[in-house]
Formats: sequence, structure tokens, C-alpha cells
Amino acid sequence: MLKKVLTVAITFTLILNYQVVASYGAQNPSYEEVESIIEEVAEEKNIPAVILKAIAWKESNYRQFDKNGDPFVSYGNTGIMQINKVHTHLDQDKLRNDIRYNIEAGADILLNSWNSAGRNLPTIGDMNNNVLENWYFALWGYNGWLSKNNPNVSGNNAYQEKIFNLIRNKYNQPVTSVSKDLIPSSGLPDSSLTINTPEPYHDISSNSDTNYTVNRSDNKRSVFITREEISKIILEAIEVKLVSKEVDAKDWNKVSSWAKDYIATMYSEGIMVGYGNNIRPKDFLTREEALLILHRAVGNNEESDIELTYLDADEISSWSVDSIKYFVESEVLSMNDQENLHPKKFVTRGEISEWIVKAIDI
Repeated sequence: MLKKVLTVAITFTLILNYQVVASYGAQNPSYEEVESIIEEVAEEKNIPAVILKAIAWKESNYRQFDKNGDPFVSYGNTGIMQINKVHTHLDQDKLRNDIRYNIEAGADILLNSWNSAGRNLPTIGDMNNNVLENWYFALWGYNGWLSKNNPNVSGNNAYQEKIFNLIRNKYNQPVTSVSKDLIPSSGLPDSSLTINTPEPYHDISSNSDTNYTVNRSDNKRSVFITREEISKIILEAIEVKLVSKEVDAKDWNKVSSWAKDYIATMYSEGIMVGYGNNIRPKDFLTREEALLILHRAVGNNEESDIELTYLDADEISSWSVDSIKYFVESEVLSMNDQENLHPKKFVTRGEISEWIVKAIDI
């Protein structure tokens, strides 16, 4: 009987303690703390911090929790970035209770929209992610690639226009909207649409204020790299003679004119293959995709018995395992059981450059 009473008492105490901790933990951080988290996530994801801040303010006024300490949920959207319930692959409990996780989820959704340029969304300029104006259609897509966000239909109430207005008025950062004349009078612009970056444009890589800087150090090395860009870098590094021919792919017309010979050569040499008869030249590459392509360019087909001991080894796709093993054995990649490979993260220009330099010396 005493054991039962003690068990009940301990259980009650644990529940009470949990409720106290949960209640205490359900307080919104200060604005300064929120902006610090956003800046950290923005730097990790290579997104201008001012864009993430404006989204967070528009969606929730920087609130992860409501006045009662409960997760802030509105119309099925959760937390500071108002993540929609359709994103069932995300950890729903962390979305409700972990502000950093919620911000990271919002950043990834925005990046998915950004990476849809040329496939589902139009393309702006050279898609330099440091240029604020180049995010116009990605912001449109963050709120849903819907005709209601056409500025010719909704004017300044279009989602991306609201974000740009916040950037101008709340964060004192100039930004130029895409001209309405370049967008259909109704409906959605076609994904084949390519427009010049609106002028004057604002490249925040030269801005020393951390509110607006994507990367605080060597920005060029920290930007993501596309499939057509890596083609040029690799082929010039290994000095392969280029071929000039058209690749039989649905989106060949979306390959930049300067990149056509590089893409054609990559396909001809079997270094790069497509996705369902699509090249997706403007898509960013993940780290494991880049390593596979680099392996095809400089490596051999010998199998390795080495065991991959990265903390996130279970996240590595089966088709990239041999390439990663090759580069670990060749000391292009370092490995220990206390570090992550981050195979699904986008590769940066700096990372691929370092790998190429090491790989060609093997």
C-alpha cells in the first residue's frame, strides 16, 4: 500500500514539475533574442536575415506562444513562422514548442520555394541569393503559389508585397518590387518566365549590418551552387574538352547560354544525369549530390569496405554511399563518429572548391 501511495505521489510530483517547466518554457523570447535566432538560422541557410525577420513579423509578430503560454496556432498554421499543417513530415510537437525548429522549418519552406525557380516559379536575374529583389517569387510561393498573390489582382495586399513593405518600413532596408507590367493581369506567371533583376537592386553582401548580411565573411564561398555552375567548375578543373550539342531534355531551353556546352559535356561524359528527362540546371545541389558528381568526374569504381560512422550516416542516400566512402578513404572528407556529414544540406561554392582541389590531387 505504501509503495502504491509513494508511486502516486512521485507521479503527481513529476506531472506538476512538468507543468511548471512547460509553463515557464512557453514564454516568448524577447525581440532581441528572436532576432538573434533568426540571424543565426539565416546565416546557416544562406537567406538574407531581413527576409526571414519580415516573414516572422508578418506571420506572428515574433510570437511562438500566445498570451496564455500555449503554442500560437491560427487557421491551422503553427508558431512564429506559421507553418501550415500540410507539412506533415515535420515534427509537429517541435513546431509548436521549439521556436528555433519552427524558424528553421520556415526557412526550409522558403528555400524550397526559391529552388523551384525555373520549374514551378519564374526566374529573376542570376538568382544571386544576396540580392533581395531576387526573392520576390520565392516569397510569393511561401504563402502559397496562388493567384491571390498576383499584385495586379491584390495590389499591396499580395503577400510578397507585404513582406517587401515590411522590409522597407520596419527594417529600413530599400528593396524594389517586380514591375506589375511583367506579371499577367490575373492568374500565375509561367515558370518559363525569366526577368531581369528589378532596379535599383540591393545586394546585401556588401552591407556590414548583420540584420541584412547573408554571410559575414567570405560571401562568395558561402553561396549555394547550381547544377550548371558545378558543371563549369568541375570541367575547367579537370580540363575536359567541351562538346557543343543539344541535350535531349525537356528543359534544355532553361540552361543558361554560357552553360550549354558544359552541361552537354557533363552528359556526354556520363558525369551528370537528369531527373525524369529534366536537367534542372538552376537547382541547387545537396552535398551528397555534389560528391556523387565529383566522384564520377575524378574517381574510380572500386568498392570500399570502410564503414561510414558519421552521426547522420543513416541519412545518406544509398546511391551516394560509394562516392562518400571513396572521398573519406582519399582524405578529401574527414570523418569521425562525433560529427555530421549533412548529406541533404545544399553544398556551398567554398565546399565544392575545396573538395575539387583535394580530389584532383588523389
